[in-house]
Amino acid sequence: MLGLHPLAGTAHVRHCAEYRSIPAFVNNANIIYGPFLSSWGNQSSPMTTPLSRISLFGYNDVMSDLNSKRRRGEFDDALKGYYQDHDEVLPDEISDYRSLNAESVGSLILGVLSALTFVSILFVIFPIMGIVLGITAIRKILRATQELEGLGIASAGVALSTMLAIAGTAYQIYLTQYEVPAGYLEIDFSMLAADSRTGRIPEQIMQLTSHRGEDGNEYFTPVFIEGYMFPTRQTTAIRNFMLVPSIKQNPFGPTTRSPTEMIDVSLVGDLRISYRSSPVKVGGILQVNPNPNPGETPYLLKADVFR
Repeated sequence: MLGLHPLAGTAHVRHCAEYRSIPAFVNNANIIYGPFLSSWGNQSSPMTTPLSRISLFGYNDVMSDLNSKRRRGEFDDALKGYYQDHDEVLPDEISDYRSLNAESVGSLILGVLSALTFVSILFVIFPIMGIVLGITAIRKILRATQELEGLGIASAGVALSTMLAIAGTAYQIYLTQYEVPAGYLEIDFSMLAADSRTGRIPEQIMQLTSHRGEDGNEYFTPVFIEGYMFPTRQTTAIRNFMLVPSIKQNPFGPTTRSPTEMIDVSLVGDLRISYRSSPVKVGGILQVNPNPNPGETPYLLKADVFR
């Protein structure tokens, strides 16, 4: 009778099961071991068919192993797809998110508020804060470009604050130096000229010096006039000076002026000035002497504004 070692059969069965399909495995098992199993089955063995006897050589173990591998493979594939979805989509979506820097928004708001500098020079604090806040925001965003955004907003805030600060300050300087103060009446030297025939002071100028209100009280209208300081030996801490329409130079002798082309300016309070060769503007109460001495100016200006 043909002898066969059980371990050899088991090894062959496992080899067929792992590298071939199940039908092929059953076929090979019947062809190779069929006669032996048949003859062995006739020797009072409880197994009566070749296929049932294959279990003796590990068929059930092989099938269980194959099913386990198949289930584990399907689970691994599903799990791999699950992680693959997250690796390709979810991290990218999260990495694209950046928060808006709050300081950049604050800089832009302060930049808009910087327009108030045109109303008063006190509001210059808004553009200063806008510039500082904007520069701080830009530095933070550049250090964390993957986490923060708002670089354009911060840059716009800094630019707007700077532009309005310069424009507003220049406008306030212009108002201070050239604009007529509130409540003052702007005049010029042509309005002060006396009548060429009578030599009298114009009536409109006389009304500026003193006029009665409806309540019977006497009121004065402050005037604002531009001219030149007549040069003297004193150049600093000047309290009194002569204001003239221009600095004339006569190469053939002393310069002569009409008395109405001069205003005797007296600064009130603690106001003191230094000599300027450029045009100046003076404001205050104009007093008129209708009967001055010959060669004397009829005008005296008590000035509280000097620009």
